[in-house]
Amino acid sequence: MSTMLSIEIAVAKTHKYASRDSGDTAETAERPTGGVSIVLVDGQGSGHAAKSLSMMVSSKAVSLLKEGVRDGAIARATHDFLHAYRHGRVSATLDIVSVDLASKTILVTRNSATPYLVRRDGAFEQLDSTSGPIGLYRHTRPTIDQYPIEAGLTVVIFSDGIVSAGHRTSQPFDALDYVRTAFPEQALAHDLADGVLEAAVAVDSGRPGDDMTVAAVTIVPVAVEQPVRKIRVSVPFQR
Repeated sequence: MSTMLSIEIAVAKTHKYASRDSGDTAETAERPTGGVSIVLVDGQGSGHAAKSLSMMVSSKAVSLLKEGVRDGAIARATHDFLHAYRHGRVSATLDIVSVDLASKTILVTRNSATPYLVRRDGAFEQLDSTSGPIGLYRHTRPTIDQYPIEAGLTVVIFSDGIVSAGHRTSQPFDALDYVRTAFPEQALAHDLADGVLEAAVAVDSGRPGDDMTVAAVTIVPVAVEQPVRKIRVSVPFQR
């Protein structure tokens, strides 16, 4: 039995209270040069129109990923597509987190105003984006961060519904403070995604004021006899 590193990805999401559709879309894609990427898009507004927008943008980004286009170029091309298609009148945020086995790095490419969390050397820190949403201004460019792949490295991204959680009740949700308190040791991706979402919904008194999505990517050591890739999906719905 050999020890290897494993890419663990988890997504937890919910829609705005009293809305049937979520304007957030999250998709994963295998990279043709090795590795995997997760794309998170938050469409302007909420409800069906925002859902249609975010799905259109994520589909464009994922198709370019599968063609081997580099992440920064994907963000620019997706912006150009939305800007041309909707004439600069509609915006969306776009986050791409890629575990790139060809370069042995994790790339975080963002057109978003929300911060994200990264854990290195066992400690979480928060990083802010310096780039605005796609679709509005002609020369918008993404923010790109890069980290060497190593055991314990963790990236957590989320839509703005997480950041705005608790504002109505004067109890703003601090994602960084929460993960530092609730996850002092190495945590699995699904625990992080589920925990952050549940805590954000709780400070909104169980009625999310906006669509909420959390995506966590972790690199963990595993002992395996035969490498097996797994995908698990859970989608509750009403009949």
